[in-house]
Amino acid sequence: MANQKILRRLENFDPELSKILKNALQRQISTLSLIPTDSAASPFSAYLKGSALGNDFIDYRSAEHHSSLERIAVKRACELFNAEHAFVRLGNPAAANRVVFQTFAKPNDTIMSFNLRKREYCTGEQMQYDFIKFSLEPETFRLNFDKLRSLALICEPKIIIFSPVNYPKTIDYSALRKIADAVGAILWIDIGQNAGLVATKKIPSPVKFADVVTFAANDALHGPQTGIILCKKKFAAALDQKIIDTGHASLKKNVLAALAVTFAEASCEAYEDYSEQVIDNARALENGLKRAGAKIICSPTENHLVIVRADNAKVVADKLAQANLLVKSEIFMTSDEKISYPVLRLSTLDPTTRSLKEKDLSRVGETIGKFLISAQDSTAIQTVGKVIRKMVENQPLFSDEWLPDAEAAQDVDSDLLMTAMVHWRL
Repeated sequence: MANQKILRRLENFDPELSKILKNALQRQISTLSLIPTDSAASPFSAYLKGSALGNDFIDYRSAEHHSSLERIAVKRACELFNAEHAFVRLGNPAAANRVVFQTFAKPNDTIMSFNLRKREYCTGEQMQYDFIKFSLEPETFRLNFDKLRSLALICEPKIIIFSPVNYPKTIDYSALRKIADAVGAILWIDIGQNAGLVATKKIPSPVKFADVVTFAANDALHGPQTGIILCKKKFAAALDQKIIDTGHASLKKNVLAALAVTFAEASCEAYEDYSEQVIDNARALENGLKRAGAKIICSPTENHLVIVRADNAKVVADKLAQANLLVKSEIFMTSDEKISYPVLRLSTLDPTTRSLKEKDLSRVGETIGKFLISAQDSTAIQTVGKVIRKMVENQPLFSDEWLPDAEAAQDVDSDLLMTAMVHWRL
């Protein structure tokens, strides 16, 4: 049944839900999001997730008999990230995080974590750990590896976690590896929204240095909302057993298919072009902010992030939302507990997905910068709103330019399509 016919029937059958759907679509079309976790799913991924594969049965009692779709997704994840092993069975990043904790740490173990990342997932008596914070130096906004090594030698952590979701600079992962080895710790890197840039080698990869790497398949990769774990082969059996013990036997075949095509897309030239544009757009956004007098932390950016000082960041974010411009307000921490900064954490992932280019992001940067030094009243909000409306009114949620062409799609996805044909009995 054609999509339009389904939508008409849905509107007649359930006008309440139909209204919610229409409002969500209109809101997304008319809003520009610079929030790092916001980015539309690929049409290929979205189609497969809603496909007939969702009707197929999986025998959850037999976790060792993974479907061919899971094997395809695992193989592609390993190839894309040059990883020794991958797990794709976890329904969300929170589940992936808890599996890693429960595999490598016992209650009351010491965990060294960058800005205490991941502590929020440790709930219940079996996940009570002693978290030790490390962070950037306030003078340089860099890690002091000598200081970090000394801290590790003192507290002897079981796990060292680095999750640079607030950091727009490249990281010396080999230095972190040496520190982990010095104290016998597991090195866990969460690449978060940097996953796409790592996959396309636009920024350094931690995979060969880390024991475990985690990330979400949505955000930058435009896939379904699932959690991915990459690991060294020697840890595969332990992680696999913990995944099974915690009830994550498998995902439905439609989600596995969506994952498989996501990894295939990320290996295509179109996605490499997208990643390059993400970084170009981030530089343009930063330059626009600077021209308007905004203060940037960790400039120049080397990935998709731009960190902007804003003394009243939460208030600014709320006011910009009224102008249909979404930004993330946070506290930028340092190793000195007395020094931290309220900031706006801006990302070019979603604007690039919608096909905005450097001139657009430069204009967005100037608009935000001017708003920061304005009275931030209703007139200033309306001014921002006019700019945003004009910029996004004709932009798709996912631009066709980032879809692989037919020949590339046929080359990379013939095994997936053959599997789908079997399941659909075509």
